[in-house]
Amino acid sequence: MAWTPAQESFMAAYMRNPQRSSGPLFAVDKLLLPEEIVYEYVSGTLKNDAFPILMVTNRRVLYTERKLFRGWVITAELAAHQVAGASYERRWITGRIHVDGHEGSRITCKVRLGQQDVEWSQYMVTLIQQLTTGRRSTGY
Repeated sequence: MAWTPAQESFMAAYMRNPQRSSGPLFAVDKLLLPEEIVYEYVSGTLKNDAFPILMVTNRRVLYTERKLFRGWVITAELAAHQVAGASYERRWITGRIHVDGHEGSRITCKVRLGQQDVEWSQYMVTLIQQLTTGRRSTGY
């Protein structure tokens, strides 16, 4: 059976990701359209027995969480054309990636503060900001 572009691109992103130990590997079909292309994702801090995922695709930025009975679900999303910008905020215990929409909406993902996690989070912010201009980075 052939893989969809969503499955192939998520697996490629998974292999590039320094946080590769976590991610909704088995939920890609439920979360993404078959023709959607995953650019990158970042794992958030532990929440409800799982690590939420902030994912950037060619169509949108989405925040997913694993729920007890429903499995992986999209809890927030912004279409690529609605993304106004992104920022990284370092707090005392965790960091935050904020994705801002044009209509005032905001997605926030708490992230870990390890050196590699901070670098990856800042890379993700740069990638999300490039969505606003229509350009995309080719890699980490």
